[in-house]
Amino acid sequence: MKHIALAISWLISGTSTVAGVIVLMLITHVSLDVVMRFFFSTPLNATILYVSAFYMVAIAFLPLAAVEQRDGHIAVELLVEKFPTKIQTFIAGFALLLTIVVTAAVAIRTGDEALAKYMGGSFSIEAGGKIITWPTYLALPVGFGLMCIVASWKFICLLMGKPHGLDALRIEDPYLSDGDAQ
Repeated sequence: MKHIALAISWLISGTSTVAGVIVLMLITHVSLDVVMRFFFSTPLNATILYVSAFYMVAIAFLPLAAVEQRDGHIAVELLVEKFPTKIQTFIAGFALLLTIVVTAAVAIRTGDEALAKYMGGSFSIEAGGKIITWPTYLALPVGFGLMCIVASWKFICLLMGKPHGLDALRIEDPYLSDGDAQ
């Protein structure tokens, strides 16, 4: 079980790293565009397309599994935390099952769309040039698919009564106290 959790953690780290690199690319691209625009009066072509279609999509969807791994999605626990432990566990299991169904459906649907865009050679015309856009469609099925895997693993571990172990690669924040969760 530890090996499965470690493999999933590595995948999460990989997609999060890619998203981090894309953030740096976005910063560099936009900064270079601003410098070129104001100092040389020649802005970079298609900056808005790259930012909106490539960078922002990947930054938003690739780290979904990392957020699920850390239980970082929005949760309203005002009422549930007052329930007995068995009911809390049942609700958590139901929420995970619902997450699995929804993220699997979204991953499949967006995967179909990504495949269709790839097969059709999707592109955009910017400043007289052809920019291939089909790779932008891959971030959604990857992000939702990996989130589905994380939720599935957590659900299996919940049923077995074992810890999910997905925090195997997580580096503890030295600024948090012992009782604080990351």
